[in-house]
Amino acid sequence: MNRHHQRELMQFMRRLMLLMVALLALVLLGSLGFAAAEGVSPAYGLIWTLDTVTTLGTIPEPHDTGGRVIIVVLEIVGIGTLFYGLATVAEFFVSGQLSGVLDERRTQKMIDSYTDHYIVCGFGRVGRQVARDLRERHAEVVVIDPNSAHREAAADDGVMYIEGQASDDHVLLQAGIERAAAVIACVDSDAENIYIALSARELRADIKVIARASQEDAEHKLIRAGANEVISPYKTTGKAMARMALDRVPSEEREA
Repeated sequence: MNRHHQRELMQFMRRLMLLMVALLALVLLGSLGFAAAEGVSPAYGLIWTLDTVTTLGTIPEPHDTGGRVIIVVLEIVGIGTLFYGLATVAEFFVSGQLSGVLDERRTQKMIDSYTDHYIVCGFGRVGRQVARDLRERHAEVVVIDPNSAHREAAADDGVMYIEGQASDDHVLLQAGIERAAAVIACVDSDAENIYIALSARELRADIKVIARASQEDAEHKLIRAGANEVISPYKTTGKAMARMALDRVPSEEREA
């Protein structure tokens, strides 16, 4: 579950807990209040309180003013609390939080069924191309990226998406690093790729780690961090362009 949905779910659960505590306190105080004002047993006071809060109206009216005051307070506070509870539950359903939680659980079930899949950390231009190339070879791919805006693009490419930081151990475990074939760290930040390599290597010593390096000095650090292979897009592109330029020289000389 991503942090946003987890935070929303925790907030919802806290509101429900506060609601339950408020109801329990209201019932307890009402029971003791009826017992003191009407001279009845606490058990009968409890029944009287529940009847008042639920607005059933099956219990006779109190004999004195104190009991009537308690009924008024219970009705106002009790009905208000119940409406607050209903509004909280309705908000949870209407706002789509429940559907988001259910979608994430379905995604997690799918990820849990994967074996020898590839974990792509970062879904920018490089990560997106890596995922597409892997999918073209019918490999299962799990993408980790903190940007929720990339979720739809990942769905279009047919890859599972986890919203989070790939350097976090629990996120890598959620992506199934224990069963994965390789971890591909292609975040724009060299420092983040180093942390990803360290985390992946610590969680699983035999996992293959392929990392992207933007700066030349980052290549050695990534190797020390546990990356098996380091790719520098700029260096690779430069070598390819130079090779293409040099390959034209013989043909031009032959034409001359």
